[in-house]
Amino acid sequence: MKKSIGILILSVFAVGFVKSQDKTSNPLLLQTWKLKKLDTYIYTYETQDVFDTKSPGLKFNKNGKVIGNLSKSANGYDATEDFPNKASKFERYSGSWKKVSDSSIAIVFPSNNSMNGTFTISRLIGSELKLKKVFSADIEKKLDSIRRTKDISY
Repeated sequence: MKKSIGILILSVFAVGFVKSQDKTSNPLLLQTWKLKKLDTYIYTYETQDVFDTKSPGLKFNKNGKVIGNLSKSANGYDATEDFPNKASKFERYSGSWKKVSDSSIAIVFPSNNSMNGTFTISRLIGSELKLKKVFSADIEKKLDSIRRTKDISY
């Protein structure tokens, strides 16, 4: 009897711990985020109350919808020369997001592919969100080769 109660208590704590590691289900994700910093495919966002029309950002909704304030250029703000040095024009785009794993999400904007892809949530706290773009194995291999020759790291 004591053994079964101990196992029950341990399993409750284990399930609670596993659930707490699920960043994609965290209600903190469901906010409006303003792009603060862009490093080689690592996007750092800070919370904001409403979209600033002059800066890029994302708003995640519970129903799997995402609204993006993205650049009109073909590269969006993946191109470091577009952000923050040049004054780009941003437009509002609707898209969708879905959970890929406990720490990864897939984002799709049908009419603007600048933020399409799979992203790992490397940091999610009340005021900051960090997304790291995930690439396929062959693309990662090419990027690693470029990083070694150009001495680039992330």
